[in-house]
Amino acid sequence: MKLLIISAIWPSSTHSTRAANIVIFEMLLALAKNQKGVQVGLLVVTDGVREECIDQESIEHLKKSGVDILDNILLEPIPRRNISERIFSMPNIADKYPQYNHRGKIQEASLKWGADAVLIPWSEWLTHACSDIPLIKFAYYGNPDPKSALAQLALTKKYGKRSPAFLLIQLLKIKVFEFIHINTMRKYEILGNVAKNDANYYAKKGHPNSFYIQNIWIHPKFKNEVNYEKKRKESPIKIIASIGKLGGTANTYGFLYLGKEILPLLEKRLQGINYEVHILGAGKPQEYVLSALDSSKVIWRGYVDDIDSEIRNADVFLCVNNATRYKVGHTRYLHAWSLGAPVVAHADASLSMPEIRHMETALLGSNALEIVNNIALLLEDENLRRKICNGGEQAYLKYFQSKSVASIIIDKLQYECHKKLKN
Repeated sequence: MKLLIISAIWPSSTHSTRAANIVIFEMLLALAKNQKGVQVGLLVVTDGVREECIDQESIEHLKKSGVDILDNILLEPIPRRNISERIFSMPNIADKYPQYNHRGKIQEASLKWGADAVLIPWSEWLTHACSDIPLIKFAYYGNPDPKSALAQLALTKKYGKRSPAFLLIQLLKIKVFEFIHINTMRKYEILGNVAKNDANYYAKKGHPNSFYIQNIWIHPKFKNEVNYEKKRKESPIKIIASIGKLGGTANTYGFLYLGKEILPLLEKRLQGINYEVHILGAGKPQEYVLSALDSSKVIWRGYVDDIDSEIRNADVFLCVNNATRYKVGHTRYLHAWSLGAPVVAHADASLSMPEIRHMETALLGSNALEIVNNIALLLEDENLRRKICNGGEQAYLKYFQSKSVASIIIDKLQYECHKKLKN
């Protein structure tokens, strides 16, 4: 089977890049090295919106591992239809993703290479642009676009000072787009979602083969055993409360919950203890987020060069994004687990990633008070801390390694290929 991975970004093995680059690199490597009878190719399609450096060392590594690197495609910008054209005609995919108009170029390259199947990882616009390719199609997906749009609209409604008419029009646009989006995703024979609740969403919308598939994370380059007793004597205690893009939808919701619900209770529970809440990541959050997190305990670190060391040496790795209406899967749990860091989260995190289990791989609370008590418990009980650290690491090693995920991908594709041949 010839499997072509069509990516909107360049794969990379370095920890200094975004999670998506790492996931795609690990996926390609596992598919090429560990799957017999599969030839793997990579086609990178970019639209020029975001400049990205090519990690040549990682690309050479993939080539030596057997990945066929096709000439990349740089799409010329195509403007959306003007307002008058859109008013007097039905909405279409290109209204949301103009890159869809370049689908012929992508299809031509795929067929020329002789692909039997294509896999599109982690790109909304590219998933839509590849939806008409007449091959077996696998979308490695997360965070459905309509869900994100509705979550952003809710923030606009609460903080954006927009008129009711504007909000209603935006809601109608999202609903129309959701209809288009669902029809597009049905064109994919296989729809693997990195969050179980998202897989259920597509299944309820009528997709016959929507299922939960684990995310992938890279193994750390090195790992030091933390001296916990020494750590307890050091001051201040460091709680990492967020990593990643500071202006992202999930982080925005998480920040608001952190500032309004967690921090006031944490100050009471850890009274007399010197602690800091560190927020890591690039970009800038909204002003209302900064206002919610206006505390002397909060340290805005920005982008850090060695995030692995920061996570490894943290006393607590806290993520409360899924405490809100916006519940998604996150690689940050895997990042923490891979480094042996203790995770504290909201109980609803397990709705997206069922491997996050209370008292096994993390400490989970169903409300802010329980979450804060779990933080304190983690700081007080060294045996529990070790148990959670070890449990998280073992879950990462068992479920989220690229080799095991690649096997699931190949099994699904081969089944669809055999079914196609029989028909």
